[in-house]
Amino acid sequence: MSKQPHELSRRDFLVRGAASLGAVATVPAFARSGSEQSSAKRKVLHIIGHSHIDAAWLWPWRDGADTVLATFRSALNRIAETPGFCYSHSSSTHYRWVERADRGMLAEIQQRIREGRWEVVGGWPVEPDCNVPSTESFVRHALYGKQYCQRSLGVDVKIGFNPDSFGHAAGLPTILKRAGYAYYVFMRPQEHEMTLPLLFWWEGPDGSRVLVNRIWRNYDADAGMIRQAVSGAFAPGFDHATFFLGVGDHGGAVTKQQIREVFDMQRDPNLPELRFSTLRDFFQQAENSPAFTSLPVIKGELQHHARGCYSANGEGKFLNRRAERWLGEAETISLVANLSCGRAYQGEQFAEAWWKVLFCQFHDMMAGTSLYSDYQDVRDSVGYACEIAQTSKVEALETMAKQVDLSGVEEGAAFLFNPLPWKRKALVEYYTGSNPSGNAPITHLLSKGGDKIPVQWRPSASMTSFFPRLSAWVELPPCGYKVFELAHGEAPAGEAYKDFATISETGFGISSLKAEDGTELLAGPIGLVAISDTSDTWAHGINQFRQEIGRPALISSSIIENGPVTRVTRHRARWQQSEIVLDIAQFAGLDFIELRFVIDWREHEQILKLEIPTALSGPKFLAKVPGQVLERHTNGEEEPYQDWGAVQGKIGNGDYTVALLNNSTYSYDCLNGLFRTVLIRSAPFARHNPGQVPHDDNNAWQDQGRQERRFWLMAGRGLYTDLALDRRSEELQTPAEYVMDSAHHGIEGWEQSFLEVMPSNIWVLAVKHAEYPQEGTILRLQERSGSATKATLKSAALGLDHSLDLAPWELKTLLIKSSKASADVRDVSLLET
Repeated sequence: MSKQPHELSRRDFLVRGAASLGAVATVPAFARSGSEQSSAKRKVLHIIGHSHIDAAWLWPWRDGADTVLATFRSALNRIAETPGFCYSHSSSTHYRWVERADRGMLAEIQQRIREGRWEVVGGWPVEPDCNVPSTESFVRHALYGKQYCQRSLGVDVKIGFNPDSFGHAAGLPTILKRAGYAYYVFMRPQEHEMTLPLLFWWEGPDGSRVLVNRIWRNYDADAGMIRQAVSGAFAPGFDHATFFLGVGDHGGAVTKQQIREVFDMQRDPNLPELRFSTLRDFFQQAENSPAFTSLPVIKGELQHHARGCYSANGEGKFLNRRAERWLGEAETISLVANLSCGRAYQGEQFAEAWWKVLFCQFHDMMAGTSLYSDYQDVRDSVGYACEIAQTSKVEALETMAKQVDLSGVEEGAAFLFNPLPWKRKALVEYYTGSNPSGNAPITHLLSKGGDKIPVQWRPSASMTSFFPRLSAWVELPPCGYKVFELAHGEAPAGEAYKDFATISETGFGISSLKAEDGTELLAGPIGLVAISDTSDTWAHGINQFRQEIGRPALISSSIIENGPVTRVTRHRARWQQSEIVLDIAQFAGLDFIELRFVIDWREHEQILKLEIPTALSGPKFLAKVPGQVLERHTNGEEEPYQDWGAVQGKIGNGDYTVALLNNSTYSYDCLNGLFRTVLIRSAPFARHNPGQVPHDDNNAWQDQGRQERRFWLMAGRGLYTDLALDRRSEELQTPAEYVMDSAHHGIEGWEQSFLEVMPSNIWVLAVKHAEYPQEGTILRLQERSGSATKATLKSAALGLDHSLDLAPWELKTLLIKSSKASADVRDVSLLET
């Protein structure tokens, strides 16, 4: 790729950073600061000392930690020898590394903070990818990061700071404002990627605003760029601007030579005042400017930079999604176990697990652009978090299950728990014997009230088939449990299958998808397409992936399961050296189809996409992104999304929607009504233009071998809001939790609900214990339809029967303190204060 005009080269950063770390030659202390210059100059260029440090990119995180320690020492030395010099740095993980390795250095930093010469910005554990992490992950970045900065550094961070993140989601202003941030600083997308002011209000979907400074050209610039900044860095009408001085990517702080050059230029009467400064001082000056009252307002996302980052390293993105979800579920279940039977809530363990997950969301790691070896560390860290979550969850469930009186159970029982705070039908599936007594097979589940639930015995996922899986769909109470006995006798009749889809018998995929009124919603069959992709790992300079090279050929089609619960058709296809298996699962009485892909992928520099050609006219694409649902253009460009995407349009005079829900996918495109999402993108690890793949390459390629992807396909008449896609995508990713149980005494009944939140446009982000030292229960909600809504909250365990008003897209955190008589409900910030 040819270098775009003014584009920041990270490779140049590496060269300068390596040189600067060794730049410790003895130079006399500088005696003259920018603040001592003549104040007659009208404009002021605030020189922000800064060194960007990639925690792990082309090196492992342990090297990043070493770099932080060396860079911080260099920055402290520059402060000590240079009157007036200031330094700004983000990333609370970096300060934690210093705290654990060199408490003397931390004390120096604390002193410089008190003097106003070391500025803590951002405060989040790292500067994360700002498209892929969940909304709740961004909340935890602020929660844990700001708590650490207040506790260990004595700072309430007000300036959000993500200069190198590869785009910024539309819901971030809402999250930032609710977490106590007033300002935000970023660089990407740069001038050639998106036209934006240098200084503007960024407005979230709920109307929340933060004041934003877009970094001009470079977040670690040489002093030689100052003369160019005079004509480019000042926002129209403002006499104050910022210039980021230093070296980075691999650290280095600000060099003595750079500072000497600034002092030399301070003598030039044709330049603005060059003032060593902080971002806080810059924003204060900007707010006092007459031009401040007419600042432009920008709504929506700040995109795009490096669209390949939405799909690179699918394994890492799946592991991230799993960890986010497992920790949230573990917190909820552990809270319920604490409320119902006094089991200790493991708040410190959960917090440390979140720190691990948040660190792995660092922008290069989460984007899939780091070294192959970095993802071995990611697997270890995310695995730690998942182990904490899984162990806590299982132990809490078992503790609750043993409180239930099962003294009348004859053979076996299933304690089934729904972590979601609304009533729903949930899938339960676990391995057990189909005839444990040897006398009669298990034929159904039986509730205390006599309801009989059909079961289906599915084959084992191994090649040893004598221990099958029990599978059933059961109605479960909101955020609560229900117990079913494993019963013998005549099996109940199952519901009929809904015939809204036709599985192709001659081609790969689905040939027909109809709304409930019989209207056909497809313009062609749902299938797969292979795309050529010779771009670098980031896909720099690429807007679309549309260079089709073929379609996998169907090898075989067969029905492999057909029972009262599920019917599964298996399609097997081949593409070049790769094999693709798609299990299309239909469920009795349910309104969606599940697509389960198992792909043995052997290709390089190719993309495999799932393709849904809708028949909708005037299509709109709706995408779930952090903190919002966005309507985007259907222009075929690659875009980020999270748990679901939907095409909404018309057939005749009617509105219809086709939606795809996923458990690990983040990249899609939509051209008119043709919706595609990336299944696999096989790029090399960390190939940055202009570097090419060598002919004798032995480096790793992404997403090779066995890959699994899972989707729900939904469709219906009406708007996307009628499908309750936020809740349905939660259901896809949250099967019923279970405990296999047997007869024992207890004090609790067979069914209990602990929390219900209604209506369906209220999204529940977190149900957890408040962070130490706060006491109480935290409930985090967001309105998701763009309509003012009255929400209702009910919980007998909390003594809660409460209603509250939420404005469109409002993100609200509630602290609930319970007593025997009632619950006190208080609206708090995302920091739980």
